[in-house]
Amino acid sequence: MFNEENFVKEFTDFVKSLEVKTVMEIGCQSGELLSPLFDAGIETSGIDIYPKIDGVIQADIREFKDKKKYDLVFSSGLLEHFPIEEIPDIIKKMATLSKNYVLNYVPNSGCIAYMNNKATTSAEWKDELAFSREEFAKLHENAGLEVVENGFIGKEWAKRFGKEESEPYLVFVLAKSKSKTKTKK
Repeated sequence: MFNEENFVKEFTDFVKSLEVKTVMEIGCQSGELLSPLFDAGIETSGIDIYPKIDGVIQADIREFKDKKKYDLVFSSGLLEHFPIEEIPDIIKKMATLSKNYVLNYVPNSGCIAYMNNKATTSAEWKDELAFSREEFAKLHENAGLEVVENGFIGKEWAKRFGKEESEPYLVFVLAKSKSKTKTKK
């Protein structure tokens, strides 16, 4: 399992607090975040360029078209793999699939354990981008969305990278189209 157990629980609890009924994960690959949402009674869908489970649509978000709208469209571990200048367009594309919210998670540039490990690894993820809360929120604003909430998640996950005391591994942004005025409770 790629995802860290505490993060999956934090994520699932957060999504359930939004009281959404339908979700679409962009870049879901193995469905590790969709499964607990499905188990919680939420209708789940997903797309991935290289899906690893049945029921996931093989597609690239940049070209994906769907008439259905979802209460929440989210990604985790996706946006950091694209050039920074493409990220606002991908976020805009995600918003076209959403009735309410867009939620994204990316590595935190303030997670010292992650950044130190990233600097010394030869793994593919050494080249992924990392963001501060402010930088990541600005990308969503540049995509024309209103940031509802942003913060940190994945404190336990940071321990996979090293013993350094630091901020959690991930930053997140919950956003919505500026024309949608209902806010998170």
